[in-house]
This record gives sequence, structure tokens and C-alpha cells, in this order.
Amino acid sequence: MLTVRNLVKVFNRGTINEKKALDRVLLELVPNDFVTVIGSNGAGKSTLLNAVAGNFLVDSGEIFIDGKEITRLPAHKRADLISRVFQDPLSGTAGSMTIEENLIMAFRRGKTRRLRRAIGPQEREFFRDKLEKLGLGLENRLTHRVSLLSGGQRQALTLLMATLQKPKLLLLDEHTAALDPKTAAKVLELTCDVTEQQQLTTLMITHNLDHALAFGNRTIMMHEGRVILDIKGIERSNMTISRLLEMFEKASGSHMNTDRMILA
Repeated sequence: MLTVRNLVKVFNRGTINEKKALDRVLLELVPNDFVTVIGSNGAGKSTLLNAVAGNFLVDSGEIFIDGKEITRLPAHKRADLISRVFQDPLSGTAGSMTIEENLIMAFRRGKTRRLRRAIGPQEREFFRDKLEKLGLGLENRLTHRVSLLSGGQRQALTLLMATLQKPKLLLLDEHTAALDPKTAAKVLELTCDVTEQQQLTTLMITHNLDHALAFGNRTIMMHEGRVILDIKGIERSNMTISRLLEMFEKASGSHMNTDRMILA
């Protein structure tokens, strides 16, 4: 579903601040893969997601989604293939609009633009059903402004909006990092439910090593712009955090900076 071949991205080329953020990255996801992505600060995790999403063009390499090359496509032309949830709960929703207005924008994403009628009763009932499954009581607040919601409610709504139209690839960029532990656990539970029900192919960045091993079916580790570990199957099922850190040190030849990592 996703193929990344030899991606290279250098920022501030030719200056004292030159940084090779992606260094010949190789990665392949098959349909329904749920891959957690870990690594120290500056390892290239968010840069990889930004490259796949089309936030910038890479210097070299190729990106394919479902067999279609998208390497040179701008971000808006990838919108019908990729959905993304960011760390900031405010990023994925329009606070001045109502819940149902946000949902209808997401529901009609990628469809032919033309004059449309207002939200119809069937669409409103569809939204209520989807919101009810979140278990947050939002199904009774369709006409409330999104700015009135808590951070966790907004992030859950963003996740729903990102998956109303099934994407080929779902990108989760530390989407629970700004939430308190209880709310983060709820959003992660919803994430698992949505990805399993819709059989979504997913890339999720996390700084929580426990989450990296507990969620999804694969864990990749990045270091200095490259994928240095790809753990799956029985090896991943038996993996411990201490063993993971040992593997990192062996593969990278250095100690992992765990300043921002949550180890348990």
C-alpha cells in the first residue's frame, strides 16, 4: 500500500545548518499494516510523514501509494489517498464551525466541487451514528461549535474526520502526545477500533516505547534519517523495551537519546 524507495531530503543545503533529514529511506507497507515509528529527536520520523503527505518535495527517491507514484504530486492532490492526524488537537478541526459542519467538510473531501444543499437528514443521522461509537456524547452536540470541546474530544473528532472517507494511508503524528494519560488511552483505543474496523494501513509516530510495541503489527526505528530496525511477527511479540534499546545501540552504534521517550 505504501512503498518508499531511497528517499533523500536535505534541509538548508550548502549552509552551516545543512541537515540530511532523510538518507536513502527504504520502507514498504502492505495493506492493513499498522506500523509504529520510534526514534530519537531528529531521527527523521516527522520528516518521513511530511514527505509522504507532500508537505515538501524530496530531493530524490520515489513514493508509491497503492501502486500509484505520488513523488511529485503536491499535498492537495494526495488528499484523496492520505489522511493525517497531528499532535495538536486544534490542527485538524475548524473551531469556529459546528461539529456537523466539520464532519460534512471531511465527508465531502475529494468529491466534485459544485453547489450543494445543506446537510441533509440522512447525513446528519450518519454523523450521529459515527459519533455515538466514540462514546463521548458528541452525537447530541452536532450544532455545537468545535471550540467548546476538550482537547481529547477534538482529537477524537479529528480521527473520525480523517477516516470518514476511507484513506489508502492514515498518518498519525504523535496524535496523543498533547493529551493527558487517561484521554490519550481513550484516543488510542478509538484509533485501534477505527483502524481494525476499516482495515486501514497506518503509520503512527510515538515517543512511548510501550505503545510502540503494544499497538499495531510492526515497529520501525529511525536513526539519522534511516530506518535501522523493522520488528514484526514473533520477534515483536516477544520484544521488551530493554531489548529494544539494546538492538538500537547495536544497530546504530550509539546510545538512544530517551529525553522525550516514555519508557513504560
